[in-house]
Amino acid sequence: MKLPTVGVKVFVLFVASVLIIITVMGYLFYDKSAELMENKIGGMALQNVQQMSKRIDNLMEGYEDRSLQVVGNEEIQKQLIGKFPNETEQIRNNDANTAFLSNLVNSRNDVNDIYLLGEKGFSYHYSPKTSFPAYNAFSNTFMEEDWYKQIREADGEVVYFGIRPSLIRSGDTNPVFSFGRAEKTFTTRGEIIGVLVYEIDPTEIIEILSEIDYNGSGMNVIVDAEGEIIGDKDGNRLSSMLGVPLGDENQGIISTPMDGEQMLVVYNRLETSNWTLVGMLLGADLMKEAGSLRWYILSLGLAFACIGILLAIFIASTVHRPLQKMIRAMRRAENGDFDARIEDKREDEFGYLFTHFNRMVARIKELINELYVQKLLEQGLQLKMLGSQINAHFLYNTLDSIHWIARIHKVDDISTMIFGLSKYLRVSLNEGRDEVSVSEVVQLLDSYIMIQKIRYQDKFSLHLHVDDSLEKYTVLKYIFQPLVENAIYHGLEKKSGKGRLDVAFIHEDDCLKFKVTDDGAGIAADKLTDLQLILGGKGSEEYNNFALRNINSQIHIAYGAQYGIEIQSKFGVGTEVMMTIPLTKRNQNKHAG
Repeated sequence: MKLPTVGVKVFVLFVASVLIIITVMGYLFYDKSAELMENKIGGMALQNVQQMSKRIDNLMEGYEDRSLQVVGNEEIQKQLIGKFPNETEQIRNNDANTAFLSNLVNSRNDVNDIYLLGEKGFSYHYSPKTSFPAYNAFSNTFMEEDWYKQIREADGEVVYFGIRPSLIRSGDTNPVFSFGRAEKTFTTRGEIIGVLVYEIDPTEIIEILSEIDYNGSGMNVIVDAEGEIIGDKDGNRLSSMLGVPLGDENQGIISTPMDGEQMLVVYNRLETSNWTLVGMLLGADLMKEAGSLRWYILSLGLAFACIGILLAIFIASTVHRPLQKMIRAMRRAENGDFDARIEDKREDEFGYLFTHFNRMVARIKELINELYVQKLLEQGLQLKMLGSQINAHFLYNTLDSIHWIARIHKVDDISTMIFGLSKYLRVSLNEGRDEVSVSEVVQLLDSYIMIQKIRYQDKFSLHLHVDDSLEKYTVLKYIFQPLVENAIYHGLEKKSGKGRLDVAFIHEDDCLKFKVTDDGAGIAADKLTDLQLILGGKGSEEYNNFALRNINSQIHIAYGAQYGIEIQSKFGVGTEVMMTIPLTKRNQNKHAG
C-alpha cells in the first residue's frame, strides 16, 4: 500500500516512545523498590509485634476486670474471713459463691481454676472441670511462698506470672497462665485477708504468639523485666533467658548476632505489665526473600509496563480518536437521528468505514420513511381487530345467558339483564372511540357484573374501589372487562358456595393499576407457569388463554412493552390479576377535548 497504514503509525510511535519511557521508569522503579524493601523490613516486623501487643494487652485487661469482680464481692470476703453465726449461714454463703463464680466462668470458657486463699485458715477452690467446689481445701502454708509474697506486696494490684506450671498444684506440669491479686477488706483500714489466684488456659495467648512466624524464619516470645521468657508458642523456651539486651525505649529494632546467626529483633513493651513482646527474625532468610521479591517485582513491572505502554499508545494515538467519532455518530443514529454523518476525510481503513457508515445511515432513513406510515396503519388496524374480538366474545356469552335464563326460569330477570346489556353496549360502542374515561369504564364493569350476578343467582359479592383522582384520565375501553370475566368464569363459577370478587382502580405514581382478585378455584401450578410465560412473550401461541394474551398485546402496542398484565394464583385459594398502564397528559388532553 502506498499510504501508511494504522499498523505502521502505531509501530513508529511505539518505538519512539517506549525506549525512553522504559529506560527512565525501569531505573526509578528499581531504585525506589530496593530502598523501600531494605528500609521497611524492620518496620513491618515491628508493626506486627505492636498489633500482637495490643491484643495481649486487651486480653490481660479482661483478666484484670474479671479478678476485680471476685475481690470486690462481699460474699467472697465473708468466705475468707470464715466467721459465720451458724452452719446454715455458711452453707448459704458457699452456695452464693459457687453460683457467682460459675456465672463468671461461664462467660468465658478459658478458666482452669480459681483459688481463694485466706490468711485466717479459710480457703475456697472452684474449677469448671470438677463437679463440686472445695471449701477450706488449703491451709495458710502458702504464705511463705515467693509468689504469695509478690501478690501481697502488690497491695491489690494484679501480679502476672506468665505461662508456667500451676502455682498451687505441685507436680502438675501442664502449663497455665497464672495471675493473682490481694483480697482486702472493705473497711477503711483495707486489711489484706487473703489472695486470689487465677489459672487460665494459655491457648489464646499461644495462638496470638503463633499467628505470625515470619515465614518460618522467626518466633515471638514474652519476657519479663529480668529478660526471662515467660511465654512462647510451644513452651520449649519457657524459663530461659532471652540473651539480647533490649533498649530502654518502649519499642525498638535491634540487629544482633544470636547463636551464631544474625538476628533482627523487634520489641514492644506491654501497657498492662512490665513485660515485653519480642519478635526475632533470622536476618539471612528474610533478606534473601526480600531480594528475590524485589527482583521479581522489578521484572514483572518491566514486562507489564511494555504491554501496557504498547496498548495505550496503540489505542490513544491511532484507534481511540477515530473510534470515538464513529461511536458518537452511531449513538445518534441509535437514538433516531438518521441525519448523523462522520465528516472526517481519511485515506486509511477508518476512512473506508466512515464512508460506508454514512451510506448505511442514509439508506436506513429512506427505508423508515417508506415504511413508517404503513406501520402506523397496521398497528391501528390491529388494535381495532383485537378489541372487536374481545367484545364479540362477551356479547355471545351474554346472549347465550339470556336465552337459557328465559327457558329455564321464565322470570322478570330477563328485563334486568336486557337493561344491563343495553347499558353495556351503549358505553361499549361509545361512537366508535377506542378510549373512554375511567368513570365510563366503571359504568361498563358495573353493567357487566349486574348481568352476571343475575345469571349466577348472587353466587358472588362484588367489592369495587376507585381512586377519585382517576376520573380525569382516559384509557382503552376494551382491556378491563375481560379480566373480570375471567375471574367469574374460571374462578368463582367453579367454586362451591358464594365467592368474593374485588375490583380496584389504583392511582400509583403516573400509572393506573387495575387489580382483580377472586377467592375462587385458583390455577394449578403448572398451568400458572405456562400462563406467565405466555404473558411474558415466551409461551406457546395456542388458542388457550386468548383473552389475557390479547389484552397484553393491546397494552404493548398502545403503551409499550414495559406495561402489561401480571398474574398470581394458588390452587383452591384464589387468583389475583394486576394490569398496569400509564396515565399521561395525552390521555388528559383527549378527555378534555
